Amino acid sequence: MAVNGCGPRVTVDAGAGPDIDGDGVSDGDEINTHDTDPNDTDTDDDGLTDGEEVNETDTNPRDPDSDNDGLEDGGEVNYYETDPNDSDTDDDGMRDGDEVIDYETDPNDADSDDDGLDDGEEINETQTDPNDADSDDDGLEDGEEVNETQTDPNDADSDDDGL
Repeated sequence: MAVNGCGPRVTVDAGAGPDIDGDGVSDGDEINTHDTDPNDTDTDDDGLTDGEEVNETDTNPRDPDSDNDGLEDGGEVNYYETDPNDSDTDDDGMRDGDEVIDYETDPNDADSDDDGLDDGEEINETQTDPNDADSDDDGLEDGEEVNETQTDPNDADSDDDGL
């Protein structure tokens, strides 16, 4: 493949040659295999070097959010400890980015408040607070109300008896 820049046209063999930017991927592989910038250690500016993405995390070094969950790959690996290749690391029905940014729930724990309802179920089905085990403050946890007593987890007096 030919690379154009300042000066004469240069051909680089895949897998051969130096690693000018020191990111762990040879310049030839960056140009011919991964379509990344051999002069930029982090082509997609996501906080992971091209080498980390190609050799360690199996993420796309040209896409800052390989799983399209709203969190950049570098943040998932280095901060949130979520899977940058799985948009819903804890399989609770909510994208990791939505959990972190919108709901402030734990993307590594399907039931952030440990009430017996997954975060996605609380947001999408019961409209309860995934960060409060007893959304209506009636002394019964949301999961208990939904799964056992069949009472409304959003109404402290589900039977309207005043108690």
